Amino acid sequence: MRLRELGERALLRRLAPLGYPEEAPLPPGDDAGGVWVGEEAWLLKTDGFLYREVALRGMGPSEVGFRGVAAAASDLLAKMGRPLGFTLGLFLPEDLEEAFAVDLVRGAAEAASRLGAFLLGGDTNRGEEVALVVSGFALASRPLPREALPGDLVYLAGDRWGRTGAAIRAHYEGRSLEGFPEIRKAAFYPLPRLGLLALAGLPRGSLDSSDGLAETLWQLSELGVRVELEGLPLYPDVLAFAGSLEEAEGLVLFGGEEFEAVLLLPPEREAEALRRAEAAGLPLFRAGRVGEGEGVWLRGERVPRRGYAHFGPREGLLPG
Repeated sequence: MRLRELGERALLRRLAPLGYPEEAPLPPGDDAGGVWVGEEAWLLKTDGFLYREVALRGMGPSEVGFRGVAAAASDLLAKMGRPLGFTLGLFLPEDLEEAFAVDLVRGAAEAASRLGAFLLGGDTNRGEEVALVVSGFALASRPLPREALPGDLVYLAGDRWGRTGAAIRAHYEGRSLEGFPEIRKAAFYPLPRLGLLALAGLPRGSLDSSDGLAETLWQLSELGVRVELEGLPLYPDVLAFAGSLEEAEGLVLFGGEEFEAVLLLPPEREAEALRRAEAAGLPLFRAGRVGEGEGVWLRGERVPRRGYAHFGPREGLLPG
């Protein structure tokens, strides 16, 4: 079967178990993999992309390098792993200017530094076009899997919901982001949230959101639960950019590239989670709850399953 016919999710389900350790701290196919070393888990994540597929209008190599580290770090932090180091695999055309490559790595180094981590080398290769592969590793005492039970509350961490979607739409529609500084910052410098670590021991599960919130919630539903959304975070700048409530909700649900976390929280732990989040400066938005059944629903309407996929129909905009 051709990959376009199989689809990315089905391919991952077939590939993820191959060679994976039976007693791993996270199941195969989760946002990151890992092994136990004594009583702690060492987590690893690799993320790769073509430069031309992620560079929004106005982005330079520094911003793209920053984005590469952010993508890997977001998956690690969603699993309650503290990032420690990253490596880069670069594919570069021979006629590329040296300054381009240096700026690309400087942006990656900046993101790592702001996460309290380091760049630890990597590899350079000749390529037909610029591509970047980032690997990151982290330490976690209690890794947080993709897990949910009926009754759990759905919380969205961070404040990039809808903003990155707006920036992506601006890119494809040739619109200026002048007057929307928070939207530009969200897309150009999407720093993952170290504040998530303050919630360790409270959520039941967590998923990184980068292929779009709707797709992320549908992946959650595949665990055998129904996701009931009661509302979405709608920021004034996203509403102003979108021009209508319906368009703004679409940016939140289907925008992608948030590099934020969806948290599943038992109700009895909600108050403590909110207290810790406030102390850590971590924005949290209660979006709904988990029930019995299947699918993703918003105010009684079934949410379409749309998001980025590398193979098959591409209804999203950028790879996460």
